[in-house]
Amino acid sequence: MKKNNKISEAELEIMKVIWEAGEPVPSTDIVHRLKDKCGWEDTTIYTMLSKLVKKGVLIRDKKVVSYYSASLTEQDYMLEQTESLVDRLFAGDSRQLVSMLVENRKISREDIRELRQLWEADDE
Repeated sequence: MKKNNKISEAELEIMKVIWEAGEPVPSTDIVHRLKDKCGWEDTTIYTMLSKLVKKGVLIRDKKVVSYYSASLTEQDYMLEQTESLVDRLFAGDSRQLVSMLVENRKISREDIRELRQLWEADDE
């Protein structure tokens, strides 16, 4: 699953609207939500929607109004971005990422306990 879907921060706002809906979303609803939230012009939003369709992360179903649904799940996107981060910054060694989080107190002992429980449950 190494597609490496490059989504800009602005495009990510559109994806979040669609992921949160959990079903195809009319373009008018997307425009309405993002105009209020981000203050973008309609044309800007429609341009970004078109780019996301070209990238293959959105599917456009044109009826009277275009409906958009994600062809990329939020989970797959987060996994791709995490893998990319580990590859770029830590030469593929995820232990270095975890070590940095621990050393800089971005992960607590409680977090580590929960992760250990997850790990042990996965072994069962």
